[in-house]
Amino acid sequence: MQPYNPKDQTKIDFAIRKGESVSSISERLREQKLIKSPTFFKVNIVVQGLSKKIQAGTYLFSPSMSPKEISALLVKGTNDRWMTIVEGLRQEQIGAQLIKNGFAINPQEWQKKIKDENLEGKLFPDSYLFPKDADQKTILKIIEKNFQKKVTSDLEKEIKESELKLEKVLVLASILEREARSEAKRKIVAGILIKRLKNGWPLQVDASVQYAVGSVKCQSSYDLNCEWWPKKLSKENLKISSPFNSYTNKGLPPLPICNPGLSSIKAALDTEESPYWFYISDLEGKMRYAKTNEEHAENIRRYLFK
Repeated sequence: MQPYNPKDQTKIDFAIRKGESVSSISERLREQKLIKSPTFFKVNIVVQGLSKKIQAGTYLFSPSMSPKEISALLVKGTNDRWMTIVEGLRQEQIGAQLIKNGFAINPQEWQKKIKDENLEGKLFPDSYLFPKDADQKTILKIIEKNFQKKVTSDLEKEIKESELKLEKVLVLASILEREARSEAKRKIVAGILIKRLKNGWPLQVDASVQYAVGSVKCQSSYDLNCEWWPKKLSKENLKISSPFNSYTNKGLPPLPICNPGLSSIKAALDTEESPYWFYISDLEGKMRYAKTNEEHAENIRRYLFK
């Protein structure tokens, strides 16, 4: 089992995700010019009974390493740690989750960095592999690289053709993430909200008010158990003095209210026109649409006050 190139000691990052097959790993090793024969490598792994012992993580390999050395490291594993950022979380919730997972995050420094560089909305939801000893800078760099790839680069054409610039797309997407549960519903809701914006109507979305109320209630506590998204809003809540109150202010909120996933971002870029001006999500999560204020009031009476 000879190395791909005994003289080439260039270090190459090689990440293995949870559940990735030996066939996939072998083929990618060949593509990275780390092994010559994926078939030989796979057979060797299987014969040695190592298939189920390979550990997910990010490795540093070089073409000068033999297949035997590479397979030995794959079984030994790395000190990396998996963490999943789910869609619709605020930056404070993500910071708290990082702290809970054992990463050295200082809440004040985390919040300052996010606010100074307007990163809310860009903490892209995904499963990440962070080095165990990763600091805030390293973690944010990994997240930023993923955001650039899956949003900025992959959706470059759609963003250029959109009526909204990226920053506003993310604001709208963050609202859709909290307001609707499926991509189909998000597209319709996006169409309604865009129509309201064009006609000078206030958006009147509960999610933005929840954000404003949660900001006051939790005071950036970085407590995962804090009610960051109040389920019930009072009449007083709907009058809260905040640029994020979409009942008292027209236009989009100044910044994203959460970190949206790819489905919501795509919906904000590809809205669906409809005859509707209003919508609510009933007690069972089903979307109810209305064309007039009277129909909307009837939907509220029928579906929210059972």
